[in-house]
Amino acid sequence: MTPSLLPRRIAAVTIAVVAVFGVTACSAFPLGGPAASETAAPSEADASGDEGQSTQDACALVQETIEEATAEFDNLDAENPAAVVEAMEAAAQSLADVSSEVTNDEVAALLPSLESMFEQVSEVMAAIVAGETDKLTELSDLGTSFQETTTQFQELCAA
Repeated sequence: MTPSLLPRRIAAVTIAVVAVFGVTACSAFPLGGPAASETAAPSEADASGDEGQSTQDACALVQETIEEATAEFDNLDAENPAAVVEAMEAAAQSLADVSSEVTNDEVAALLPSLESMFEQVSEVMAAIVAGETDKLTELSDLGTSFQETTTQFQELCAA
């Protein structure tokens, strides 16, 4: 593979990973499942210390944040890997910003992992864009981590 094709290939792989994450996050609630505005009064799912926020409400807030942050990935140009880095950084920041609004203990416990995924991918992508091709294997490992973390989010939010 020629060096000029490498950044495009990496950007395309990253966009694909993020797209999978976006689809996974979107499917956290089964079809017909509750949205934040549709949830009933706090129930057993609302444990003490959550300031009245149900797991479903917290999941909906995080899901909405992820969808908004990753919507930018739909329009990214694979020819511009720096844009992928910037979008990943913005997604991590969006999750950091919303964390103060999530008072449900279970969902709040997953937020650092979700935020970290986006931060790690942006760091690895930045290194690859800078020419550190040895970071390619890390990108693959991060794809596995992405899947594990999104599975945890799905399981928690579908309960």
